[in-house]
Amino acid sequence: MLGERGVLEGNLAEFPFASLVGALMSAGRTGRLLVQAPFLEGEVYLKGGQVVHARVAASDKALEGEEALDLLAGLKKAPFRFLPEEVPPRTTLLGGLTVPVRLAEAGKAWEGLSLPPDWSYRLRLPQSGAVKDLPAETLKVLAQVEGKRVVEVLLQPAPLRLARILHTLLQMGALEAVPEVDLPPVALLVLPIYGPGSGTAYVDEALYAEWARAIRHGFRLRLKGLNQVLEVRPRPNIPGRLGFLEEDLKRLRLRRGDRVEVVPEV
Repeated sequence: MLGERGVLEGNLAEFPFASLVGALMSAGRTGRLLVQAPFLEGEVYLKGGQVVHARVAASDKALEGEEALDLLAGLKKAPFRFLPEEVPPRTTLLGGLTVPVRLAEAGKAWEGLSLPPDWSYRLRLPQSGAVKDLPAETLKVLAQVEGKRVVEVLLQPAPLRLARILHTLLQMGALEAVPEVDLPPVALLVLPIYGPGSGTAYVDEALYAEWARAIRHGFRLRLKGLNQVLEVRPRPNIPGRLGFLEEDLKRLRLRRGDRVEVVPEV
């Protein structure tokens, strides 16, 4: 969408990065293209339709030039603004046809990769322990990336190579990418639920929906103070209550009306 003073605004979900840069080049534009995702910020400067500088950064890490273009080409969704007539701080690209060629190659490479669209997700070893039979070289890579956010791994030299490595590790189940959950614990009163089964706790539908909207990922329920993690399911009409099946009540030594603090975790 074209705003005041020629400012162009939109989202990469509707206008992919490579196509956007190509359109600005074809129009002979001069200015700064700013891309702001929650987990990083990127900028591309054009002068008379030529791309002369690109930079992408998050926290204290940054890439410039062609590698910045490679990384920005992988963004599937992020707001952007084009600010006309802004002058680049320096030159890191020579312009010409090398930029659209580079973007086309990077775009094709990203099409074959499956990474979480939210690069703020944190990488962790699978809880199933599936990494035991991996080669030593793969285990060395895992040790370097485990615990980091996806964006921290990608914001290094050769981002496309790193993206391919992450794709492979995630596909083979050697890594998981999960959101960081920082929700406050909730105190609920124990409610017996009669029936067979075990290993599942029940919370009110409204509370479950609130957690699901915040996490946007599968989650379980940690019972604070009891050092227990259970599957969690929504149940209608139990506000302020935490439902347990009979077998779990006995195992956890809980009774109706006991107060338990719980917090969701992925």
